[in-house]
Amino acid sequence: MNWEDTLKNYESHITYVDRKSTQTINNYLNDLKHYSQFFIELKVNPDEIKTKQINEYLQEVNNRCANSTVLRTKTSIVSFHKFLSQYYKLKLNPATSIQKIKKIYRYPKTINSANINKILEENHSEHELFHIAMFDVLYSCGLRVSELVNLNLNQLYLEQGYIRVIGKGDKERIIPMADITKKNLKEYIDKNRFLWLKNKSNYVFIKPDGKQVNRQYVYNSLKNRCKEIGLDIDISPHKLRHSFATALLNGGADLRIVQELLGHSDISTTQIYTHVEGKRMHDAYNKFHPMNKERGKD
Repeated sequence: MNWEDTLKNYESHITYVDRKSTQTINNYLNDLKHYSQFFIELKVNPDEIKTKQINEYLQEVNNRCANSTVLRTKTSIVSFHKFLSQYYKLKLNPATSIQKIKKIYRYPKTINSANINKILEENHSEHELFHIAMFDVLYSCGLRVSELVNLNLNQLYLEQGYIRVIGKGDKERIIPMADITKKNLKEYIDKNRFLWLKNKSNYVFIKPDGKQVNRQYVYNSLKNRCKEIGLDIDISPHKLRHSFATALLNGGADLRIVQELLGHSDISTTQIYTHVEGKRMHDAYNKFHPMNKERGKD
């Protein structure tokens, strides 16, 4: 059993049998690329791997990567070895007893509303309608960047004021749009997209060359936008999504509604945003309450 063949068979399995999403497939294969390289250097074939070796590999990943990456890598490994056991009828599956990895929650970082307003303000720069429309949809609708770049025209309902989003696991959700978001989208589609469209494409967001935007393009455009307007902040598309969730909770939205709008399958993922606000309130209390100030003098 060699690595090249087993990885090809595994890719076919998760694509056509398990029907995983494109993003999940890419994540799994990327994780397993590094995983296979680790064992190729040790001259260990897929059917020769021991539980202890998997634990050693995960420890090595844990030493250099974020907790979320370690957890995803573990999931990729477990899925791969489950496939090997079933497809090749192996007697033992070394991934069934690998060590547990504690999930560590990190508070999501957000962008305050004043800075978001600056990002979305017009200043007559090149392709501004296009970029503002992208950033507005990211923030106002709380989309993942993968959802944004794959957004199709048939998912827009501008007259009705909502978009239909295809999220993780091909789950659909309906997200309302603010009037200003509808306006920005319509202006971009009528004035920019119409002129840039060179071949038939249903993607909402295309570049001036007519090609679909990708994740890196959105990330770089957002960075450049902040630099262009003199905004020195740590920005990313996902922080706009975090800011969307936090703004809703600040406004009194029900946690279940926020969960649905974000497309979270587990409400515990959404609850992290309530911890963010709780921490802020605690910090504000410590900083501004007079009793804390008086005690600080002692």
